[in-house]
Amino acid sequence: MSQLHFRCRHRFASGFELDAQFETDGAVTALFGPSGGGKTTCLGMIAGILRPQAGRVVLGDTVLLDIARNDFLPAESRGVGVVFQEHRLFPHLTVTDNLRFGQRRQKKSGIDFDQLVELLELGELLDRYPRQLSGGQQQRVALGRGILRGPALLLMDEPLSALEQSLKDRILVYLERALAQWRIPTIFVSHDQADVRRLAQCVVVLEAGKVVDAGQVATTLDRAVTVKMQTHPGPLNLLRVDEISQIAGHWEGRIGEHRMYLPLEVGAARAPVYVQFLPSDVTLSRAHVDGVSIRNQLPGRVREMVSLADRMFVAIDVGVLLWAEVTMDSARELGLAVGIPVVCLIKTAAMKLAGQGHNP
Repeated sequence: MSQLHFRCRHRFASGFELDAQFETDGAVTALFGPSGGGKTTCLGMIAGILRPQAGRVVLGDTVLLDIARNDFLPAESRGVGVVFQEHRLFPHLTVTDNLRFGQRRQKKSGIDFDQLVELLELGELLDRYPRQLSGGQQQRVALGRGILRGPALLLMDEPLSALEQSLKDRILVYLERALAQWRIPTIFVSHDQADVRRLAQCVVVLEAGKVVDAGQVATTLDRAVTVKMQTHPGPLNLLRVDEISQIAGHWEGRIGEHRMYLPLEVGAARAPVYVQFLPSDVTLSRAHVDGVSIRNQLPGRVREMVSLADRMFVAIDVGVLLWAEVTMDSARELGLAVGIPVVCLIKTAAMKLAGQGHNP
């Protein structure tokens, strides 16, 4: 797997300065942070779209740029695939020709055209032109074109942010399939923690042009949204659900070692799916509660507590990690501390279903 070393500095006329350094060898790495933090700027330097004033970028054994030595490899020679938010398909070419364009730019991509078409479900679209495609279809074609290059590194600049949520969720299914099938090292830009939790193994957090944290997604992202970004609403619970089945008129699935009641619309989805809910949707108790309508009651232990000015985020290990939000008074009344057993009560109605496998 290609390893990326990035160290660049660039000051823009506006006064914004990027001064960032990171490295990654993860299969999928996210550049995460608020808008204007420098994420897209980093991507442009890796792709060869922007030449920094100082720095060095190395991909595997290839030096993409070394300003001190006046080395700057042209974008077309970097072996990097790019998927933009705006798709950027050639309007005068059919879907087939748009896909083949990506393939022709590499002598041998190692990606089978027919297999990719089947995986992304593009077969019925091959003779169409971009103007005849929906936004989701265009995004799948753009993704396919980037993959067919057989890149040493795939870059994606917020490719899903322009899509409405239900369509975005379905595109994520195709993206997961493709990245799992060909194991292409990938860096994608996002300010959406749900996307990062779902797709990435590693994350680099950027704020105001600087790297403020980097590491494995779960711990690094949790720090970013609870401590380093005080204005952020907090961590998001995004859980994978397997073994979905209908029992006595309701739907259940497995999350870790637990069975959970799920929203009714899960019946139209293909397993696995993802459910997401906020920490404020999780109620904590020191014991199982009888006589309430909340059926999802997951036992676990407190792993971490993050105190802010007016609230506290509590991480609970229930086999997977869940976050709950409580007031400081509630934390004291419950006697919350790292290691104590608690029960997480989660309303089924609070869960949002994501990742349905329908053809967009």
